[in-house]
Amino acid sequence: MSAVFDASVVVKWFIDDPLTEAAIDARRAYGVVVAPDLMLVEAANTFRRYVVRGDLEPSAARDNLAVLASLVDAIDHGDLLAEAFAMACDLNHSMTDCLYAVLARRRAMPLITADGKLARKLLQIEGIDVQLLNLPEGAS
Repeated sequence: MSAVFDASVVVKWFIDDPLTEAAIDARRAYGVVVAPDLMLVEAANTFRRYVVRGDLEPSAARDNLAVLASLVDAIDHGDLLAEAFAMACDLNHSMTDCLYAVLARRRAMPLITADGKLARKLLQIEGIDVQLLNLPEGAS
């Protein structure tokens, strides 16, 4: 089984976050993780922010990126641009997020995200199964 994972989920595999366990469980549940290749840039930027804040060593960030690249089937986003642009305009939402949604719809895969705003907007789009990561029962 496979699913499209966005950067809001995949970075949680490597950082201390309340949703880390849920993100790792989702990866285990789906096995094959697919994402537009732009996800690697988004993840790198997130890791950079952690490095700048002093929460992550630069060497650890580089290691995380190498591991991430080996865990994700990164798909060239070029063919997704036109459809993602139309969706982004319709939803008044970011192009980057819409790339994930278009990939999920085209491949008939669920889209796994930790982005509640994106999930709510995608509920109005037919053909996209969006799944929002939630905190485990009893966690706060």
